[in-house]
Amino acid sequence: MHDKPTLRQLMRERLRAMDEATRSAASAQISAHVLRSCVRQNAAQCIALFGGLRNEPDLVTHLLPALLARGIRTCFFQIEHHALQPRQVRSMDDLHRGQMNVWEPQPHCPLIDIAALDIILVPGLAFTRDGKRLGRGGGYYDRLLAHPTCRAERIAVAYDVQIVDHITVEFHDQHIHQIITESGLIQA
Repeated sequence: MHDKPTLRQLMRERLRAMDEATRSAASAQISAHVLRSCVRQNAAQCIALFGGLRNEPDLVTHLLPALLARGIRTCFFQIEHHALQPRQVRSMDDLHRGQMNVWEPQPHCPLIDIAALDIILVPGLAFTRDGKRLGRGGGYYDRLLAHPTCRAERIAVAYDVQIVDHITVEFHDQHIHQIITESGLIQA
């Protein structure tokens, strides 16, 4: 059992050890699993994505175009006043690298109310099969998921190597409902 800083370091090392070909193939599989899951949940009309960090699954290359082609409203988050603000994205042209080098919507992209989100794809460094999540330490997603109007299904998107047996959680740490890896869906 590791404390949070030690587990974060261990997970960063695991992710750095993945070669680009493995990461790319796993990202394509993850995107296909997410797409199937979203299509199965016919009520999913608005989905929030993330992306841009080198060691995260790439949801922009395969998943974003597939969702847009199906007419599913898609958004990314812009960081405003230490909070994540969803904005609708209609194409890759609507994205740019933001302040943390992650994909963010351009300022002209329309705002979306947090209550309108049906699914939030959630990043992190580690996850347990029962829904615990270890983020990168900024608290952005914990604050978003704790927002009083947030009713979205929380689906963690990660590589298999990010699944661990135990994560120490604190009162403010938010849990997720499902995890999707290259191996498929895990119900938390």
